[in-house]
Formats: sequence, C-alpha cells, structure tokens
Amino acid sequence: MTSLNDHSHVDTNELSLEELNAKWDALENDPEFEKKPFWQRIVEIGKFVPASEWDKQLPRDFARNAEHYMYGALREDEEE
Repeated sequence: MTSLNDHSHVDTNELSLEELNAKWDALENDPEFEKKPFWQRIVEIGKFVPASEWDKQLPRDFARNAEHYMYGALREDEEE
C-alpha cells in the first residue's frame, strides 16, 4: 500500500478515475489518517481534487453569501 502521509501535492489532472479511487481507498484505510484532526483530513482529501474542479465548483466569495447559495436571498453585493 502506498503511503499518503508525505503531504505532497498530487497532480490529479493526470490521474484516471481508477487511480483517484485507488488513492482514496488507500487514504480511507490508513489508520494514521483516522487519527488526524478533522481539518487535517479535509486538507488531505482536498489534495486529490483537481484544480479545475476547485475553480468551477467553489463560489469566489465563499461564506459571505451563504444565505444566497442556500436559500436564494439577495447577495451582499446585490443589496442596495
């Protein structure tokens, strides 16, 4: 099993879906991964998301307009 504890960035743009699934399975079954705080696990999982996905899936203002994204309220930059 490949160790994923080296914290190096993975270039996911060159990995196939099968390779990504194998890396996820290895991470999910790593006992050291389960011992880490939640935020560190999120950072490690985030390393497997291609940059192109981060660019198109996350709002640029993050939580600033959470009510807009969740409930359809006016965006802060759209108010009066």
